[in-house]
Amino acid sequence: MTQHFSHLERWVKTALFSLLLALPFWSNISHSELPTLGDPTLGSFSTRDEVKLGQAFYHTLRANLEFVEDTQMNHYLRSLGQKLVSHSDTAGQPFRFFIINSPGINAFAGPDAHIGINSGLFLEAANESQLASVMAHEISHISQRHLARAIDESGNSAIASFATVLAAILLGSQDSQAGQAVLLTGIAGAQQASLNFTRSNEYEADRIGIGILAEAGINPLGMVEFFETLLAQGGGSSIEYLRTHPLNVNRVSEAKDRIKANQLKLPNDSDDFRFARARLAVLTNRHPISIAENTAPATGIIDTYKRAIALIKISKPEKAVTLLKSISDKHNHPWIKLALAEAYTQSNQGEAALKLLARLSALYPGYLPVTLAYANNLTSNSRAQESIGLLKHQLQSDDDPVIHKALARAYFVNGQISAALESTGNQYAKEGYIELALQQYESAIQQPGTSHTTRQRLKTKKQELKARIQQ
Repeated sequence: MTQHFSHLERWVKTALFSLLLALPFWSNISHSELPTLGDPTLGSFSTRDEVKLGQAFYHTLRANLEFVEDTQMNHYLRSLGQKLVSHSDTAGQPFRFFIINSPGINAFAGPDAHIGINSGLFLEAANESQLASVMAHEISHISQRHLARAIDESGNSAIASFATVLAAILLGSQDSQAGQAVLLTGIAGAQQASLNFTRSNEYEADRIGIGILAEAGINPLGMVEFFETLLAQGGGSSIEYLRTHPLNVNRVSEAKDRIKANQLKLPNDSDDFRFARARLAVLTNRHPISIAENTAPATGIIDTYKRAIALIKISKPEKAVTLLKSISDKHNHPWIKLALAEAYTQSNQGEAALKLLARLSALYPGYLPVTLAYANNLTSNSRAQESIGLLKHQLQSDDDPVIHKALARAYFVNGQISAALESTGNQYAKEGYIELALQQYESAIQQPGTSHTTRQRLKTKKQELKARIQQ
């Protein structure tokens, strides 16, 4: 780190470090790990500054909040998000979408295109249009660089306000009253101009978000419906989302007026959303036995799927197999077959699972949830070499960290330790954990039997990562 910080840098570091000191569960992050931000000769918050702050923001969330670590859920959210982004002003910018396991109804756009959705908000959405409307709104905040603009407009107070909002997000996940107190204290101390700027941002994000939804072929009425649902539940004081996204009747009316008649004919839901919502309801339920052992008759395919997932979660796969077989021929959604393969695996029917996944892989080539499920099963059944080939092919079109993670496991099982270490390094590099990636690459270089060509490739990767740190 340099010894001479710009005024902006000092405020970023002071605000975030004060936040660290205020929250005991942040104790594993040190002041020295925060990024060096800003060029003292520049008068504005640059894109490079935003990237560095975004990494710090995301890694802090990862270290202290419970994320939903489910390939199918994350692939669905990312696919929906990318569909929306492709119709925004930032179509070429990489976004990171993630789900936080928290019952609070909240979503937020962090610096450098990091968009978090609470599981509570996802489950509150009645259809895909409502979920997509929140995502389109947050994408619009990013496409218009509202955070950077706020910092340019308000300087120190904007940085402090961002740190306060982050504190509220984190505290709110642990204690909603504490989170609300922190946020209200920060807002009370902000300048009125900053608050007005925030309100204008919300209207702008609504306007642009409606356009994104329509261009993506999604009914934008979901935005109005979701706003009305939130207002009906008690206004701004009881819902986390409304504390950081001011909402009133006028804003709802203006959003409704912007929707054109022909846009109301666009679809508002999808099977993907219905299956994802059912799956998330089980994954985030602390007592899934209440879903699994519900004695009332299942009301349809989605409800049957939901109960089967709950049975798998409480380790009753035989009952799950029966339920899933009863609907597998009635609906062709791949998540039903993926759940059936999981139930087969859990009930020690490994061959049945592999045969089913092989058929799915042929039907849905390149579909990440299927590829990963099949590859992991191959690895677990002493067929790691096949798994490696499948995953390397997937990487040609999808450079997701979870693929590198699965590839590392397959290489390790196959006795290719240097390749396993390199894959783990690739995973860490994609996730932005540069120091950890460098350690894995160096360990791979030191492995006996590593070829000269591989060592040179790894040394080049190390040099590239070190250059990123020094930027």
